[in-house]
Amino acid sequence: MGSPEVQHRRAEVLIATTWACNLRCTYCFVQENGIVAESRPMSPVLARQVLDRLDQALAHFEHIDIHLYGGEPLTNLPALEALVDRALQYPPGRFTFSITTNGTVLDQRVFDLLEAGRFEVILSIDGPAPVHDAYRRTRDGSPTHARVLEFLGAVRKHTRCRVQGSSVVRSGWGLVEAIPYLRSLGVDSFKAQAVRAPEGADYGLSQADMQTYLDDLEIVGRHVIEDIAARRPLKDNRFTTPVLHQLLGTRRESFCGAGKYSFGITPSGEVLPCILVDAATNRLGDIRDPAHAWVEAGRDWWETRTTLRDECSDCRSHDLCGGGCPAILAVCAEDQCVFTRKEVDVARDIYAHFANDIDPLIDLTGISLE
Repeated sequence: MGSPEVQHRRAEVLIATTWACNLRCTYCFVQENGIVAESRPMSPVLARQVLDRLDQALAHFEHIDIHLYGGEPLTNLPALEALVDRALQYPPGRFTFSITTNGTVLDQRVFDLLEAGRFEVILSIDGPAPVHDAYRRTRDGSPTHARVLEFLGAVRKHTRCRVQGSSVVRSGWGLVEAIPYLRSLGVDSFKAQAVRAPEGADYGLSQADMQTYLDDLEIVGRHVIEDIAARRPLKDNRFTTPVLHQLLGTRRESFCGAGKYSFGITPSGEVLPCILVDAATNRLGDIRDPAHAWVEAGRDWWETRTTLRDECSDCRSHDLCGGGCPAILAVCAEDQCVFTRKEVDVARDIYAHFANDIDPLIDLTGISLE
């Protein structure tokens, strides 16, 4: 955990080197919402150009975190290898890497790549085989759970990478079921979040499921309090940002840094404020454009998102929410606001618990209040 101010020394860039995927997950946010607009993968030549252009354009940031997304990033190994190889030619710490993967590409080149880049691996694994395989299958319908566990074992054996387990909570699979499962895998951290589902989707949460999810967030919050009080490293960081803003006495200007200190790059080199927003209406430019052009366009985009939406003007949570994720709100609308308001409420409870002794929070974050 780090303070919002400290985090601004870092830029985060989500790069989709391909929109192709070897799975056909029923609830896929990318496929379901038409984000895939191009089929050609990023070439190794362009991948190297991307690193050089980012170094130039984001020179005002000390560190640049590259998060590989897609599609399944590991289906385009040549571009990934080019990115890591180019990054290693810069001073240590200039570029760091993370990757969101379905964990089904078992190739020694993958594990050599992950180790070379010292990746943080965000591994999608919903639950035990019956839960996971119900929605996460290959194109021909084959189950993938056993393969993902094999991938996790290989990451542990062949690399020193940190692994975050990621589970999608949906109808029939609750938050308080997903978290113990992820803990059982021995991962370094985990996240389990409600499915991003358009209205009417059969895998979406019913009203009863939603209420259970909200109740479960309170249970998760109590576990977080126990971990903080015991000075144990947090494995679930969903409440981190709103707790930190309370600790620092600051207001959350926006939900994220999209356009300001966070960007997305498509396989063709288009620059977006976030890889998950609609490229047709949110394009900032091309990575090969003069750097100042898309950086300035990003700042303009960010400033337009700091204006309150009508729905936010009377919301009790806006000071710690920042208006919500633009990409998710476009799909989930009010449901996402309900979840976010509850997370803010729980974050307030966490902070209130330590109001008379904030040392555990300070120790955990490593920040200075002087």
